[in-house]
Amino acid sequence: MMRLALFIGLFVAQSLLAWATSPALVPSGYGGGGRFTALAVDPGDPHLVVAGSDVAGLFVSRDGGDSFVPRGAGLLGLAVAGLAFDPGRPGTLAVMTDEGLYLSRDGGDTLVRLGDMAYGDRFFGSHLLVPLGDDLLVATRSRGVFRVAWRQAAPAVTPLPGLEGRKINSLARLGNDLFAATPAGAFVLRDGRFVAANAGLGSGKNLTDMAATSASGLFAVEEKTGLWRYHAEKNAWERPGPLPDLPPGAKSPARFKTLALDPAFPGRVFLATHPDYWPYLLFVSEDGGRRFSPVTAFALAPDGPPNYPTGLESVEALAVAPDGKTVFAADWWNLWRSRDGGDRFEQRHTGLQNTVVNALAPVPGQPEAILAATADNGLMASPDAGATWARDMAGVADGHVKDIRISPFDPAKRYLLAEPWKPGHAPGSVTLHLYRSLDGGASWQALPVTVAARPLPGAFASGRPTLLVIDPANDDAVMLGTGGHGLFRVDVPALARGEGPAAVTDIGRGLPRPVFFGPQSLVAFAEKPGLLVAATVSGGIWRSLDGGRSWATATAPGLFVFCLAADPARPGHLVAGLPEKRLLESRDYGATWKERTLPGERPPHIAVQAMAFDPARPGLMAVGTSAYDNKAADGLYVSRDSGATFSRVATDTAQVGVTAISPGPGGLWVGFNGLGLWRLPDGR
Repeated sequence: MMRLALFIGLFVAQSLLAWATSPALVPSGYGGGGRFTALAVDPGDPHLVVAGSDVAGLFVSRDGGDSFVPRGAGLLGLAVAGLAFDPGRPGTLAVMTDEGLYLSRDGGDTLVRLGDMAYGDRFFGSHLLVPLGDDLLVATRSRGVFRVAWRQAAPAVTPLPGLEGRKINSLARLGNDLFAATPAGAFVLRDGRFVAANAGLGSGKNLTDMAATSASGLFAVEEKTGLWRYHAEKNAWERPGPLPDLPPGAKSPARFKTLALDPAFPGRVFLATHPDYWPYLLFVSEDGGRRFSPVTAFALAPDGPPNYPTGLESVEALAVAPDGKTVFAADWWNLWRSRDGGDRFEQRHTGLQNTVVNALAPVPGQPEAILAATADNGLMASPDAGATWARDMAGVADGHVKDIRISPFDPAKRYLLAEPWKPGHAPGSVTLHLYRSLDGGASWQALPVTVAARPLPGAFASGRPTLLVIDPANDDAVMLGTGGHGLFRVDVPALARGEGPAAVTDIGRGLPRPVFFGPQSLVAFAEKPGLLVAATVSGGIWRSLDGGRSWATATAPGLFVFCLAADPARPGHLVAGLPEKRLLESRDYGATWKERTLPGERPPHIAVQAMAFDPARPGLMAVGTSAYDNKAADGLYVSRDSGATFSRVATDTAQVGVTAISPGPGGLWVGFNGLGLWRLPDGR
């Protein structure tokens, strides 16, 4: 028995030591949600499939799309605009982002930057990377086209002149000719320079995509007139057939963006509408575009997460495997796969955690339950530590959920701050969409709060709703913060009785810049009634001793402060997040502050924007970084000594910004701007 006890003790000690030296994140969120921007299937290994995200880097599948894992460590830009495999060397992958071009020799697991050939835009192009023997042809957003010798150990880069300063939407190779699709029509490479090739198209043609195979020929998509085919003998473009028939009620003219050709079946063409056009439509032609049929069978996976979209959304990219039977479609919410040549598509979701998490909340008295306030999909609830999820939006308008809070006295009483698709602001005012549930989220009551709009103090002030805090002494009172319009205290029962303005008090009048970044910008204290500590963007940290009737500055003015966290094990101990990976620490409830820094370099574009202490493990805290303009951040840091020292959490994923950290089932939970939910296990 003593030997067994000794063995167990040593095992536990070694486990805790391993956790302390190399903590690891475990994926714990629902998948499927998010915008997917690029697709590629390896011609030499059709089981290798890669999808690109608009904010979270790469997702790699090695089982033909059944499941994915996030990758992209080393990417400096997180929006993926183009992907291409080398058909002669399985596993060789080129990745274009909004920041540069990268090369992988191992199917996307590791990446090496080749240069600043980049493509950043709201609407990325398609087929921006085209293999050509030992070379890769690269279309950029505004710098033109480049030839990259990607099979060399040190790939050489050569510009191909003629398209500098133009947006290039696509490239395609027909025989020995290289074509480019642009908003000004088609161009072809002649004698080392791109020249216009618009015969038959006329002027002002916005070509949004282009693709070619040796058997089917060269096709292009014009945004409003649809599919065109290049007649090589005439050196001119022609319409292969009429536009696809639109369903009843669809707006005319339709708009088109994305094209794919089947390499195994000449003449099979896929054509999708523009992401800005509704209804979202995908068509297929079996005769080179003479006639099109709609693709209407899109089935959600029975084990998939519940999302507000029920079918195809805005198509961003299409990819057809070499066998012609496997077709992938990426839209602004899901990834779809067909095994029958495109007749029927099924949702793929496992591992695709491309979701933006705004806030997290554990449920008191329910140790396995956690709530996630997300962008787009709203409020998600898990009763079993993330094993299953459900949308918790009964009565809430579709849109973003910015914050979620649960009463410390009654877990059935919950408050939610939303930003619907149509916020309904009246002139000169702003509506804050507050909801209350008295039945644990089974139903929500809308309690809109209308306040006066203020002039926003600078481009960094969003004006959007950002935070919700329950008064720790009175769960019938909440405080609502915004990105520039102020801070407000709401008497919720009075608001529910219809008392309107009398139920709302502006408690931010004493703040010269009431710009609150997010849910962690305001702290109230159960042990100190009336004390509020507020973190403001460009205004520093402020304290109120009387519930917001008056405020006093606690730091130098002008500081950008993004978040606050209170240490539950040490009353009065607070930490604040600043730019350049800086922290402020207070031991006296925010009256005085001292600066600390996270390890490593401190670039100006990387800030601390989320943090939390773990109440179950005194001294443990996690700090998350984010970067401006959707660039790579510096990941997650953990401390075992209340912030005196920190270590960085290693990961194979892209360094996506951390947006939320909270205690939850089995450890600290971490939400990302595009990588969904992860958990830092408790080591027990």
